[in-house]
Parts: sequence; structure tokens; C-alpha cells
Amino acid sequence: MMFASRWFAASIRISFLFVATILCTSVAFGQTQSNAADLNGVVRDPTGAAVVNAAVKARNVATNFTRAAITNDEGYYQITNLPPGDYEVTVEADGFSRGRIPSVILTVGQRADLDIPLTVGSVDATVDISAAEVALVEPTNTTVSSTIDQKRINELPINERSATGFALTLSTVGRDNGRPIGPAPTSGLNIGGQRGRSTLVQVDGADYTDNSINAARSTVSQEAVQEYQVATNSYAPEFGRATGGIVNVVTKSGTNDFHGNVFGFLRHKSIQARNAFAPIIDIDPNKKPPFTRVQYGATFGGPIVKDRTFFFSSFEQRRRQESGFFTSDVAAGLD
Repeated sequence: MMFASRWFAASIRISFLFVATILCTSVAFGQTQSNAADLNGVVRDPTGAAVVNAAVKARNVATNFTRAAITNDEGYYQITNLPPGDYEVTVEADGFSRGRIPSVILTVGQRADLDIPLTVGSVDATVDISAAEVALVEPTNTTVSSTIDQKRINELPINERSATGFALTLSTVGRDNGRPIGPAPTSGLNIGGQRGRSTLVQVDGADYTDNSINAARSTVSQEAVQEYQVATNSYAPEFGRATGGIVNVVTKSGTNDFHGNVFGFLRHKSIQARNAFAPIIDIDPNKKPPFTRVQYGATFGGPIVKDRTFFFSSFEQRRRQESGFFTSDVAAGLD
């Protein structure tokens, strides 16, 4: 009797653990959809007819990550959950030369249509298809959004090295007057006229917004951001908890090559003008109050097992040593 009761209790615990695992896995898969891209379309022959049972493969150029699909009776294929990046797309079918598109760039949240033409010929031959022959479009995506890509993050100047600050280059985004730092910071972004706490920030599909006061947690280093999407209206159902907009950040990952950088920025009182409102120090009008602001860090990434497992690490720190001051008329206050 005692053995049976112990067995029953153990079974209950195992069942509970199994259900919890399934629920957590489903949540994780739901989050990954929000930081990936989908690619679909129709494979056609030279006459425009659909090609059935064609094998379509999308291979990430940097990591060799590959996903594949087979066209159906209408020549339609769909490849989902592709990490943003540069892809080589190939198509193989009986009676046709192998078609190859060397570079298809997919961005976060994209649901792109790519129709691929094939040429009749030897299956051993490969025909490169130029970008002028195919068009990457999004006819079914109703989201009003913009993507801040790696080029803009690397080349545009930004105050305080806040990666999400590049969203201010969009016409529908303004700077929030709430505090960007402290115990309860806002996202710093007013989207569609809403306050900063109405903006949802996600990083790699995970919610980066505090549930209690809707404050934005600190985002990752600018050097670790690959790209991000700013959705201002009609965003997809996997997003929520936002009446303003969505900032969907995707971080960098390791590739088959080792890469990294080291950076540092310095502001010091010796190389900047004296604040005109600063009080006189030691009866010397030329003496400057303490001011030092330093930002520094490094990134490094690469393969653990080539084509399979990668790592990427990032570190950034900011140190400030400065004086706060205000001016007042003490004599007038005593009257």
C-alpha cells in the first residue's frame, strides 16, 4: 500500500514536470517567431507555370544555418523562423538547372514573398539568378514598421550610445520627457504620440519591459545589436502590452569566423569648455568643476563547432564623475 502511494505521488510530480516543460517550450517558440523572418513564394518554369516538388533551400552565409522546403501542387513553398541575415537561396527540380540567388537579405519581423524562376537544362548546371530578375516583397504584411539596420547603427552618430535611440530618426517617433535612467526609467521613446511607458521593448523575443510599472529595463550594448524593428501600428499578434509601439531588438551572434572589437570614448574637463552657469571655484573664474565621462567595452564572437554552435559576448560600461549645481540669489531669499 505504501509503495503504491509513493508511486502515485512520483507519477503526479513527473506529469506536472512534463506539462510545465511543454508549456515553457510553447512560450519559447512563440517568442522566437517575433525575432525571425519568413520566406515564401512560388517556383515557376520559363512559361510561368508552377514547378511541383522543387526543393528550396535557404542557407545563412555567415553561419551555414540551413532550412528547406518542398513546393506543393501549386508550386508554393514556405520557410519559416529564419534568423535575420544574408541568405543564399537555391532551388533544385527534375528537368531544370539548379537555380541560385547568391544574396537575399532578410530583416527581423519580415514576411517576404520571393518568386523564383527556373531554366530548363541539365540538373548538374547552376544558373545564378540576379536581384534584378526577382523581387522581395511583403504583400500580406500589414504592420507599419521600419527596420534600423547594421549600417545605420554603425555609421550614424548617437548620444549616450543608446542603440534604440536611432528610432528617433523616424517621423512617428519622438523623445520622451521621462527619465531614461534611474529606478524606473521609461523607454525614452514616444511612438504615435503615446508616452514612453506605452512602448514595449523586446530583445531576441524576450520581454524587456517591467511588468509592475511598465519601465524599460536596460537594453544591450549598441555593439551587440544586429538590427531592430520599430513597429508603430498594426503590429503582429505575437506582440502586446503596448498602446504606443514595439521596439524589437535582435542581437548579434557568432559566425564561422572569429570577430570582435574594442572601443572607448572619453569626455574630460580638460578638453571641453567651462560651463557658463558653474559657480566660481577657489575665486578662480577659469577653474572648471570636476567632469569625467568614460564609455568603454569590447565584443568577441566566433564558432565553438563550425556550422553548428557559436558564441558571442559583449561588455560595455559607463563611468561618470561630475558635479551637479544650481544657481540662486541667496540674499534675495533672506529678505
